[in-house]
Amino acid sequence: MATNRPRLLAPLLALPLLAATPGEQAGRCEPTRAGADLAKPRLSVTRETDGETLLIEGRIDRDLPARLETMFAEHPKIAAVHFNSAGGDPVGAMEAGGVIRAIGGFVTHVPAGAECSGACVLLFLSGSVRSVDPSAVFDLGQFYDPANGSASRAAVARQSLDISNYLIRMGVSRRLLTGTLDRDAALPAGAPRQCLTPAELHGYNVANWNE
Repeated sequence: MATNRPRLLAPLLALPLLAATPGEQAGRCEPTRAGADLAKPRLSVTRETDGETLLIEGRIDRDLPARLETMFAEHPKIAAVHFNSAGGDPVGAMEAGGVIRAIGGFVTHVPAGAECSGACVLLFLSGSVRSVDPSAVFDLGQFYDPANGSASRAAVARQSLDISNYLIRMGVSRRLLTGTLDRDAALPAGAPRQCLTPAELHGYNVANWNE
C-alpha cells in the first residue's frame, strides 16, 4: 500500500471545533453516543464532498490493524478517521496506529457525544491533524487491559515502555502518562470520572488543531 499519500484537510472545515477556554472542563465527562462498548470494532465509511470519513466504533482488538489495511485499500479517498471507542487492546491500538501513521495525512477526530478512552487514545494519536469535540469524552482510562484482568509488574513495565516509545513516535509528550495519571491517583475514592481538559489536550499535544 502506498505511503504518505496526500490527504484532504477540507473535512476540518466541517468539524465542530473545541471552543472552551484554557483550563475549562469540556462539559460533563459522560458520553451520549451509543456504540463505544461494542465487543468487536465496527468500521463504516461515509462519503463527504471532499473525501470519505471512516468511523471506528467499539472496543479495539488485535484484528483491527489488518481490517484497517483492507479498508484503506478499498477506500483510497478516506481523509478523516473518527472514533467512538471505550478502549480495548493497547497492542492492537498501537499496531493499528502504525497503519494509519504509515499512510500519513489523516485527520483524526472524536465527534460530538462520542467517547475515546484507554486504547482508543493511542489510536487517535496516529492522526496528523487531531481534534476533539467539546462534548466528547476523552479519557486515558487504563491502557493495560489484559484479558484475564491481571498482569505481572514486569509485563506492565514492558507495556508502559512500549506506550512511552509510541507516544514519542506520534509526537506527543510522555507527560501525558505521568501528568494525568498522577492527577487521577490524587483523586478521592468515588470521585467523578476525569476527562482531559482543553488545556491538557493542547499542552500534551494530543490535540494539535488550533481552534
